[in-house]
Amino acid sequence: MRRLISWLIMVPTAVAVVVFALNNKEPIALNLWPFAIVIEVQLYLLLTAVLGTGVVLGGVVSWAGGGRIRSQLRKRSYEGEVARRELKTEREKITALQAELKALKGLHEHANDHVQEPDARTIEHSSSPGSAGQLPKPQNAA
Repeated sequence: MRRLISWLIMVPTAVAVVVFALNNKEPIALNLWPFAIVIEVQLYLLLTAVLGTGVVLGGVVSWAGGGRIRSQLRKRSYEGEVARRELKTEREKITALQAELKALKGLHEHANDHVQEPDARTIEHSSSPGSAGQLPKPQNAA
């Protein structure tokens, strides 16, 4: 869409400039007042030069006016890059710490497995409710 609008503006403008140049070929006297110089130049060349100079000066003024904004954008871009690098290193640290935590959990579980094995070998004696703390009575074979 932008290209179409650009063409719709540029083509008629170019046609108008060409028609203007073809219709204004007669020379005019250009008096450069403080220097007392008189130059004869064709009208279309003079107007084209003035228009071109205006475009260039307007571009320079616009560029100079945006200097502060460009400076701020460079600063923000640098700060953003620093923040991205810090974020990357922090993520790497988190990944390393998570891996270390996983390894420590594995070691802890492995250590718990070894501690529970001796408990599994212990034999628990059940006692009857009335004989707590007493040895069983020997049976006589008669």
